[in-house]
Amino acid sequence: MPTKQVILWLLGLFLLGTIVYFISGRYSVDNLSQPTNQETRQLDDTGQPPSQTDQSLVAQNNRYQNYSEGAFTAAQDQRRVLFFYAPWCPTCRPLNQQLSENTNQIPEDVVIFRTNYDTSTKLKNQYGVTYQHTFVQVDRDGNKLKIWNGGNLQDLLENIL
Repeated sequence: MPTKQVILWLLGLFLLGTIVYFISGRYSVDNLSQPTNQETRQLDDTGQPPSQTDQSLVAQNNRYQNYSEGAFTAAQDQRRVLFFYAPWCPTCRPLNQQLSENTNQIPEDVVIFRTNYDTSTKLKNQYGVTYQHTFVQVDRDGNKLKIWNGGNLQDLLENIL
């Protein structure tokens, strides 16, 4: 019988805590609303608004840019590297910032494509990528020349053939 009373006490405390949580205003139904079409177009891969760095990334340079099939094909006469990036990856974010802020350190004949690790399944399978913060350098025809993982900007530049 005492076990039932303990369970009821715990259940009551849980319900009371839930009620207090909702009443305290920490939970808002507004946070659950779906974004409008205009807001959706401005969201990044994680569903969040892109950071200022990400917004300026594509607009200001060609040496580091978001992957798209058209841009990738257009750069076939340059040395191309796919950077399999995930917005939630703790080692990808610092490198993303380094690349965004130091594009002048990337050789002019190199294009690094920030490739979404979570959504680029076809590319991951094609190049055998098994986790984020992976780099794949490809030749003119898109064939894998080299693959490596991790590192900072200097490591990346040293690995490019």
